[in-house]
Amino acid sequence: QYRKNDFQKSLHLLYEINNNLFSKFVHSDEDSIDIDCMNNIVKSSVYLIQENSHFLKDVMSYFSLDYSLPYHSLHVSLYSIHLGHALHLDTEQLTQIGIAGLLHDIGTKKVNSSIKDKGSKLNLKELENIHQHTQYGGIIAQKNHIHDPYILDAIVHHHETHDGTGYPNNLTSRHIKMFASILCISDSFDALTNDRIYREKYSSFEALKIMMKEESSVKKFHPKYLKVFVHSFMK
Repeated sequence: QYRKNDFQKSLHLLYEINNNLFSKFVHSDEDSIDIDCMNNIVKSSVYLIQENSHFLKDVMSYFSLDYSLPYHSLHVSLYSIHLGHALHLDTEQLTQIGIAGLLHDIGTKKVNSSIKDKGSKLNLKELENIHQHTQYGGIIAQKNHIHDPYILDAIVHHHETHDGTGYPNNLTSRHIKMFASILCISDSFDALTNDRIYREKYSSFEALKIMMKEESSVKKFHPKYLKVFVHSFMK
């Protein structure tokens, strides 16, 4: 029986199912995704956030500080559903954005691990290999019979930025779809609030301040969605 105040237990269950999903995926030679498991994670996440709009704020203090693929993917999915809910998206749309968030980085499986774990600056060839993970992700999703155009577009374009400096297509604001813009915000926020090889993590407050105020960051995000994201943590 779900209890609204049992945040830690809810998160623990999501982590457990999610880690099982990604363990199977990473060790699959066919890049197979357990679709039933994926749907259970996303539907549960949507339910928790719809039942309690403060769920994410309440559960964030229990987040594992782990930037590996399973944890980062679940966090981005939760942040994206949370922002979508704040933007008044319906259940179907929240499910779509939740799936896109959960699968947004699956293409990193095809990136050389020595490049992913490199602590020094990447050269152009290495950057190109990293950037290909978005397109790899779209291909893997389709191999697993995920053909929803909204989900696929969000996976492929979650690194597109509103100033046109993103990848893979250097799209500008009016060409970037809503779900991709939401994933971009969620992905960046989780990256900033986790330790990376080249820097220590920022607090949630510091991360939001960077995203809102620093010139190198603020132009990358959809201004309305970013504003709603920031305000959702202040209620």
